[in-house]
Amino acid sequence: MGKIKQRKHSLKWSFILYLPLCLLLSYAGTFAIGNGTNYVQDWYEDRHPELFSHTEQHYQSVDDEDITYSVIIGRMLVPSENIISALPYGVISFAQVILIPLWVLFCVGITGIIYYNRELKKPIALLLDASEKISENQLDFEIQSPKNNELGMLCNAFEEMRSALYENNREMWRSLEERKRLNSAFSHDLRTPLTVLRGYTDFLLKYVPEDKVSRGKLLDVLSMMNGQIIRLEHYTRKMNTVQKLEDIVPRAEEIPVDKLMEQLRETGKLICSKKQFHMDFSADCSTVFADPELVMQVYENLMANACRYAKNMVSMQCNISKNMLKITVQDDGNGFTETALQNALEPFFRDEKEPDKTHFGLGLYICRILCAKCGGNLTISNYNNGGSAEAEFFCGKISESR
Repeated sequence: MGKIKQRKHSLKWSFILYLPLCLLLSYAGTFAIGNGTNYVQDWYEDRHPELFSHTEQHYQSVDDEDITYSVIIGRMLVPSENIISALPYGVISFAQVILIPLWVLFCVGITGIIYYNRELKKPIALLLDASEKISENQLDFEIQSPKNNELGMLCNAFEEMRSALYENNREMWRSLEERKRLNSAFSHDLRTPLTVLRGYTDFLLKYVPEDKVSRGKLLDVLSMMNGQIIRLEHYTRKMNTVQKLEDIVPRAEEIPVDKLMEQLRETGKLICSKKQFHMDFSADCSTVFADPELVMQVYENLMANACRYAKNMVSMQCNISKNMLKITVQDDGNGFTETALQNALEPFFRDEKEPDKTHFGLGLYICRILCAKCGGNLTISNYNNGGSAEAEFFCGKISESR
């Protein structure tokens, strides 16, 4: 079902809702000022009747019988000649003219203040505070929209921007830390072959000029030096591959499930040519949307790693369901040690009991990075005393079910 949308209250219509308050206050105040000043005028007239004279106007009206009579239709107050004595009455009349416009302006101001405090003050304060924190690169906070209007939408936009900046900064920090760890590990692991080469070089410089090294010994030393150089070449090639991982962008494409299954089966048989290979496959769709090169690269690394530790058999299970492609590779070896379970996915990790000295400890790390690039992850565990690695890939576009 669709997401229920909250009704948006526009600032313009919200302001219109406050207008009746302004009109009500203006009308009540104008009515009170008018009656109040009239009352004061009457009171002043009653207290000082000698200052005023009353005049009457007479009118004649003729009815059907031609009878004439007088009608008093009103009275007019005429100030006396003493202007100073009648001045307070004029001030009261003038006050009425001044107070009514001032009161209307006051009501408009009060309504504006109420509208600002209720509709604008909190969102503006939130936005100002958020902009200040973002400018100081403080992104560990959250903006809660207080109103469902244009300013509320702006607060939501600020929150989306803050969240995106926070995630980008965290990813950048993670990448920098990962790169620092890689460089540190790279420098550390380079010391051993360089130290060996330096020792052999010093040995040759010391004894070869004096002809104290036999031909056989010389060939042995050169062979060992060549081995260390080859190891350095492989190591730098692996390091170059790792450095380029951050630049990889998955390019997913639609792959027929039957074709993917056949490719996985053939690749598994080739890698496990000297050991038994078993494969299980299940899918609830006819095609899958993924990057075939990255999937196969991870799969080949996992298979090669399993073959290195397996005694007799390597098994693989592939499952495609709910937009996820899962590949699980298991071997019947001794499994991961406790230390390996905690650190095998880290770069340059090698178990102390690792028999293969040319193994640099980058295979599982590369698989983890590639899985993350494809929206999945890599997990390792022990299964029936053997090792197990499960790689997940997100398949965001899967065709109709079978």
